[in-house]
Amino acid sequence: MRRMRPFLLAAVLLCTGLPCAHAETDQSAIARAALADVIRPGYAALAQATAALDEKVEALCAEPSAAALKDTKDAFAATVESWSKVEILRFGPVNKSHRYERLFYWPDPKGIGLRQVQKALAGKDETTADPDTLAGKSVALQGLTAFEYLLYAQGAEMLAKPGGDGAFRCRFAAAIAANMATIAADVDKAWGEGAPFTKTFLDPRPDDPLYRAPKDVTLELFKAFTSGIELVRDQKLGKPLGASPETARPQLAAFWRSGLTFPNMAGNLDGVRTLFTEGGFAGVVAAESSGVEKSVLFDLGHVIDVLGAIDRPIAEVVRDQAQRDKLEALRIALKSARDTGATMIARGADLSFGFNALDGD
Repeated sequence: MRRMRPFLLAAVLLCTGLPCAHAETDQSAIARAALADVIRPGYAALAQATAALDEKVEALCAEPSAAALKDTKDAFAATVESWSKVEILRFGPVNKSHRYERLFYWPDPKGIGLRQVQKALAGKDETTADPDTLAGKSVALQGLTAFEYLLYAQGAEMLAKPGGDGAFRCRFAAAIAANMATIAADVDKAWGEGAPFTKTFLDPRPDDPLYRAPKDVTLELFKAFTSGIELVRDQKLGKPLGASPETARPQLAAFWRSGLTFPNMAGNLDGVRTLFTEGGFAGVVAAESSGVEKSVLFDLGHVIDVLGAIDRPIAEVVRDQAQRDKLEALRIALKSARDTGATMIARGADLSFGFNALDGD
């Protein structure tokens, strides 16, 4: 287990092997730890990754080549990796001006967003090739899923060749990359020292419409923990798997074109694990029942390792019964981690529990 927060470790040590009164959780300390060790590092990494992607696409458009296209794909994979770890944080500045959806428009089960990208590409809509005008258009045209289509769907090989259809496609991709870099930088800045939301997060007030007390902030982080696991278990694994190999729908998976589906899921769960350990929830669980936090971490770690080791396209995996059985076993482990962790955190931090955060209950 990673290091335990001192303010919770003391309570665990005092109670080890002895019956003792329930230790009151320091809600404000959880907020400070989550901000310093989870939120800020996560968004700083995303800002750096999107800035690097922006540079690689600009270089690709200036001098198209197979090498430049590979560099762009590598930068895209690094951006997805950074995004995956903060994707579970569906609160705060990322929710302002639809930033979350502008970075990641998913799921799109009816293909509405996909058709918008295809239409803009086919019609060479120049307003989508300018970061300023793109920022005011549909969220489906602006983020990682649209960029992935341009980089990996039919016709993407033209990006490595000068002129022709590849030129507009590259300008479109460059506008998306620049737009994402701006959004990520804005979110990173909005979590900075003294920023308005940061003040609210660290110092809730009774008259504040969002967080009236420190416990409200803990509840927000708790929802990120539970919904982060549910996101992978129910949506990213469950939906593409379907009920059988015949009813599997791999194209519902995130990042299936780029082959980053499983790294994305592993990154989501790594974000959950980091929130659990560095954000202080592991200490809350340990204070309730020492050793249970290790069980949660074991389940999360096992799933992350297995997902990270899958090197086949999801379209193959979901139609292979042996692989399906492996993924269903992972879903069971995730349910265990979620139920055990959430129950202990809710009890230790005195939070309401029994909702699906992704449903907005």
